[in-house]
Amino acid sequence: MNFKEEVYPKNLNLLLDKANDISLNVIKRLNHKKCSTIADLYFELHKTCTVQPEYSVIRNKKAFNELGYLPNIKSGKVKSNNEFKGLYVFGEEMDCKVRPVYVGISRTVYRRLRQHGFGKLHNESTLAYLMAKNENEDLTRASSSNSILEPKREILRNFKVALYPVLNDYELYFYEVALAGILKTKWNTFRTH
Repeated sequence: MNFKEEVYPKNLNLLLDKANDISLNVIKRLNHKKCSTIADLYFELHKTCTVQPEYSVIRNKKAFNELGYLPNIKSGKVKSNNEFKGLYVFGEEMDCKVRPVYVGISRTVYRRLRQHGFGKLHNESTLAYLMAKNENEDLTRASSSNSILEPKREILRNFKVALYPVLNDYELYFYEVALAGILKTKWNTFRTH
């Protein structure tokens, strides 16, 4: 038990077995004909009432619900569940098959997916930044601009996405690393800050 009285798992092999099961489930979901892209799960709401056009990116609750990705935690000052805690896996279509390319975790997956696909800043759309940096090693967080990140966000918005609920924090962190290793995801990196 740690200082917060969080219990360590008794058998890590059981967690690794579960990670293998989750990886099979995720591959099946990513390759299902009804698997959505990030763009399918959000829509842009344009407001043109003001001098400068504004837009908001709104979660398509119906699309999430139809996929079974129902809210499982409360976030903010609400009285009912409004967020999804767990894993998300991006898949890219290659050779008529969707292959996992990135595993992420979050207590607020709905918000995190929106940030990946539509966030304006490097610290919101971190995978887009990583993809851009991979093409241009001289790119820095300070020099990354919306025009540099937008083409990568466009690619991300077309990635398929599968979610998997995990409420236990230890398991959530464990599964991120385990699934990245099992699935051999292209874009995961575990270098510390």
